[in-house]
Amino acid sequence: MTNIEWESRKLIERALSLDATDIHLHPNERNTSLLFRLQGKLHHMQSLKKRDSERLIAHFKFRAGMDIGEQRRPQDGSFMLKNTSPPVNLRFSTIPAYFRESLSIRLLPQNNFFPLSSLSYSPAVTSLFYRLLTYRNGMIILTGPTGSGKTTTLYAFMNALKQADNSRIISIEDPVEIRNEKVIQTEINEKAGLTFTEMLKASMRHDPDALMVGEIRGHDTAYHAIRAAYTGHLVFTTMHAGSPYGAIKRLIDFGFSPLDLQETILCITSQFLMARYCPLCKSNECSPYCGKHGMSSRIALFDILAEKELKNAITKKTSPILTFSHEDQWKRGIALGLFSEKMKIKEVCYDV
Repeated sequence: MTNIEWESRKLIERALSLDATDIHLHPNERNTSLLFRLQGKLHHMQSLKKRDSERLIAHFKFRAGMDIGEQRRPQDGSFMLKNTSPPVNLRFSTIPAYFRESLSIRLLPQNNFFPLSSLSYSPAVTSLFYRLLTYRNGMIILTGPTGSGKTTTLYAFMNALKQADNSRIISIEDPVEIRNEKVIQTEINEKAGLTFTEMLKASMRHDPDALMVGEIRGHDTAYHAIRAAYTGHLVFTTMHAGSPYGAIKRLIDFGFSPLDLQETILCITSQFLMARYCPLCKSNECSPYCGKHGMSSRIALFDILAEKELKNAITKKTSPILTFSHEDQWKRGIALGLFSEKMKIKEVCYDV
C-alpha cells in the first residue's frame, strides 16, 4: 500500500468513526482546510499542506473514475468502499475554486435502514405514519431543507411497507443512495434521457404497488406522480418547499386544481433534525468527540398536514392548523429531557 493510499484510507476511517456525513477539502491561499460535517454542522479538523491536499484529490478522482487532469470543470464520481462494516458508498464532487480545486465527499453507509418507529419519539406521529401505509393509493409528500433526513424517511416508509405487505415497490432516485435488494431501484441519467418523468412513465407499466420518486422538480414529474396516485398506487416523494403549505402552493402553481390535490394527497410533512441535549457536556453544542449522548444523536421534528386539516388547507377554508406541529413535539421533548429549554427551536414560516 502506497503512502497516499494509506492516508486516504485513514481519512475515510476517521470520518466514519465520528459518524460524519460529508468531508470537504476547502482550498485556501496557503493551505487546505479539512472539514467534516457532523450532525449537520461543519467542524474544522485540521489544515493540510497544498501538496498533500492535491495528492489526496488526485487519488480520490482516480478511484472515482474522474479525469485527473481536468481541473477547470466540475466533475462527479463515486465508488463503493467494501472493507468497512457496513459498506460505504462514497460520492465525490469537484468544482474549480479561486485558489485550487475543491473536493466534497458524501459518505453513504449501506444497509443503514431506520425503522419507521425510530423516526419520531411522538407516538401520535408514529401511529399516523403506520396508518398512512394502509392506503392503497395516494401521495405522501416530504419537504424540508437539505440534510434534514427526507431520504431517510422515504427509505423508512419503503421498508415498513415492504415488511407489512410485501408490496412491489419501484424507486426512482438521483442517485441511488442506499442499495436495497427488496426494492427495484432505478437511477436518473439525464444524459441518456432517463429523467424522472420518463422513468415514472416506464415504471407505471412495470406493475408497481408503490412508487418512490426522489424529488418532484417540475410540472411533468408532478403530473405523472399525481396520475399514479389517481390510478391505484401509493406514491412517496419529496419537494423543495419551506412548509407543507408551500408544497400546496407550488402544486397549485403547476396548474393542479384543489380537487386534484384533495383526491390524491394523503399527507404533507416538513421536517428538520434537532440535536439531543447532552447531559455530559451540559450544552447542545457538544464536542464532536463525545462518545456518549451529545451530538451523536438527533431527532426529527415534523410539521404534518393530514386528513381534515390537509383538505381545509387546500381549499383555504380555515386558517393553518397542523395535525402535529414542531412546537407540540418540542414541548414534549423538553418534558422527556431530550432537549434543553435553552435550545432554540427553528422558526417555521408558512407561505399560504
